[in-house]
Amino acid sequence: MAYIGNSPANVGNYQIVDDISSSFNGSLTSFALTSGSIAITPAKSGQLLVGVNGVMQEPDDTGTNGFKVSGSNVVFSSPPANGDTFWAIYQGQNVDIGTPSDDVVDTVHIKDNAITADKIAAGAVVADIAAGGVTTTKIADDAVTADKLANSINTEIAANTAKTTNATHSGEVTGATALTIADNVVDEANLKVSNTPTNGYFLSAQSGNTGGMTWAEVDALPSQSSNSGKYLTTNGSAASWAVLDTDANTTTKGLYEHAHTISSNYSITSGNNALTAGPITINSGVSVTVPTGSTWIVA
Repeated sequence: MAYIGNSPANVGNYQIVDDISSSFNGSLTSFALTSGSIAITPAKSGQLLVGVNGVMQEPDDTGTNGFKVSGSNVVFSSPPANGDTFWAIYQGQNVDIGTPSDDVVDTVHIKDNAITADKIAAGAVVADIAAGGVTTTKIADDAVTADKLANSINTEIAANTAKTTNATHSGEVTGATALTIADNVVDEANLKVSNTPTNGYFLSAQSGNTGGMTWAEVDALPSQSSNSGKYLTTNGSAASWAVLDTDANTTTKGLYEHAHTISSNYSITSGNNALTAGPITINSGVSVTVPTGSTWIVA
């Protein structure tokens, strides 16, 4: 059968090369290669196993040693002698299938256990995941979008969002955005105080305590009953009522004492007289007014 160009290489096959020893004459080095009278064209010398007189010849594409191939010819580095024997086997070359087209390699054509972790892209999921096998630490922040949530979850989120958007409050706390506490609704139970109250205590500011407020006891006043006209006094530990000793007309002390300097303006009450034990000094810019009909005696 005739071919245009080189004959098929019978890829992957082994062929016995036709005997060329009849052409050996001790001077020729190049001989045509055929198999079954059909020209063969090895791609390189290593595809031929050649023996001359039973001695394996070295394949050498440079032609320095043994033999090389040139197109469809074998070229020996030295001419075989007349009467030398010859045999050769042509080993079909490996097939270069190139890069497979997209979507042509399916699971049937992949050897079991042939794909290792090194051949799997980082982050790719390649097998069924056991229940509970994916933890939150395996999910990147913000990686789960609404598209990856069940429709029912998205519906519930939307419903709950609607409940809190511009919610209007009524009752003791009113408003939609800025909230207002109604009058007269904050009672004792709603105060944040550092201790438990006791009836009669007052609320004292204590910034170091919880809430900044503390219930504190009031120092009790002595009873006011039957103490009209008296003044409140204390001995440093307890308060009591005392009588103001005016001694308007009589005295039990035998004398009166008063300051010897008048440091502020003074007017004698109209209709009254006044007595001062002298000497007495009236400060500069200070006056004593004696109304008509009244007398001031300095003795």
